[in-house]
Amino acid sequence: MVTPVQIEIHAGSLLAVNEEPGCLSEASVHSKRTQVAALMTRLRQDHDAAEPELSQQEQCAILAQLKVFGRTVAGSDAIYAPDGITLLCEIGLRADTPEPSREALRCVANAMLLDRTTTKAFTDGGYMQRASEAYKSESPDDEFLLGRILFLSTTHATDIDLIQTCVNEHKLAENAHAAIARHAAAYKAASTDSLTPVPQMQAMALPETLKLLFTLTSKLSDNDLFVKTIPHLLDILHTIPLQTPALQPPVTHIIDALSNIHLDNDAAKAAFFPSGEDADQTTHVSRVITVLDRATQAAAGSSSISRVADDFDDRGASTLKLLHDLYPLAPEPVQEFMRTSLLPSDTERNMPLGSQTSATLPARLLRLSSAPTASNTRSLLLTLLFTLSDSHAGKFIRNIGYGHASGYLMMRGIPIPEDVLAEAGYATDASGRQVNPITGQHLDDEDRNVRASGLEGLEGMTDEEKEREAERLFVLFERLNRTGVVSVENPLRQAVQEGRFEELQSSPDDSDDEDDGKA
Repeated sequence: MVTPVQIEIHAGSLLAVNEEPGCLSEASVHSKRTQVAALMTRLRQDHDAAEPELSQQEQCAILAQLKVFGRTVAGSDAIYAPDGITLLCEIGLRADTPEPSREALRCVANAMLLDRTTTKAFTDGGYMQRASEAYKSESPDDEFLLGRILFLSTTHATDIDLIQTCVNEHKLAENAHAAIARHAAAYKAASTDSLTPVPQMQAMALPETLKLLFTLTSKLSDNDLFVKTIPHLLDILHTIPLQTPALQPPVTHIIDALSNIHLDNDAAKAAFFPSGEDADQTTHVSRVITVLDRATQAAAGSSSISRVADDFDDRGASTLKLLHDLYPLAPEPVQEFMRTSLLPSDTERNMPLGSQTSATLPARLLRLSSAPTASNTRSLLLTLLFTLSDSHAGKFIRNIGYGHASGYLMMRGIPIPEDVLAEAGYATDASGRQVNPITGQHLDDEDRNVRASGLEGLEGMTDEEKEREAERLFVLFERLNRTGVVSVENPLRQAVQEGRFEELQSSPDDSDDEDDGKA
């Protein structure tokens, strides 16, 4: 029998065995396995006894040791075995011993996180149904533990019917909705009264419930039952302080859940686009765009640009999808607001669209759409901009420039209108100024920038000046290749090889002081 005195001795020995699995010696693993087995045996004997001998304090002490042991799989066989998970679930889902039950649930949560095969014992024993019902608890500690366990079990579950049973018969969706409503009320109170901050444990429980909600909306084809949760999710999104970068939990989890819920119904539209005399129909879309704006501002920072751009590519997809799904459903004033916020304006056309010198949100979005690392979000981002252009290729090119639009249109097999790139058909902005269809820049601004740079093109050059400029560029390309930094095909050499370069005939009046080609 493991007495309280022996428990203290074991607690002191945890320092020796609570190491990474690869760092444990064979002797340490054997010692740990023996201790874990003894503790589990003592718990099982007490659980099976007609009259339990251990006090709740003693149960907590044993379970606390098992929790620490179970943080690594090596040597924790008795915890991770099916009968071990079963025993811990029986204790964890016992309503009359809250503290030992929570310690047992912590052991289960750690085991399910580290070894997904433990999920089978959990589901086979009917514990998902029991956990769904226990999830009604208003305790943040219970919500945190049960939310994480239910998230892991539903994520790994292959039996969709089991999840549907938990929703239909054991109130899983209803209890998740009630938890979100409690969080919305807490964050709303905290936003209006600095003396009532959201308790730390409640703040920790929110992401677990949001992750569970995302899994349920992903796996259940009929997720209309979560539409009533949309107003509470939006309340939290408005009241929770945005961090830097903006796309991190719980904001990402809120947007993930919103992007998964069916929006093409009256209840969802009413939630996102409130009506009434004093209602601002753009308020919720504006908040989502603010999150996107903050995220791309970080990506455009002068330091760690690649790191934050990668972070946006990992976490920005749901934000883009949500905006894309909302646009066709939105009233015209909201659609106009989205176009104004996300598409380049005429005032940005003094430079090529997406220029590094522009700090606007549309410019940052265009830069992200061409970023080499944006493989996850590139297509979603361009699809959003295409949708904002009424899914019309000509408008799409005029809005963001052919240079940004061409790859997407070709990938999608969307034909390009012939008149878009024809010089006679150059588009004009609202003031009537012509726009370069390739770069999206005003033609007069483009000419002005060329003249300011001293490169006015070939129009004003004589044939001899053109030849000297070609020779100079040829030498520069050759020198660039010899550095070994890059390897590029010299376009002038290629032109000569293809017969597209015609040498000018010398004139009798030519002077002998030709440029020797040295740069």
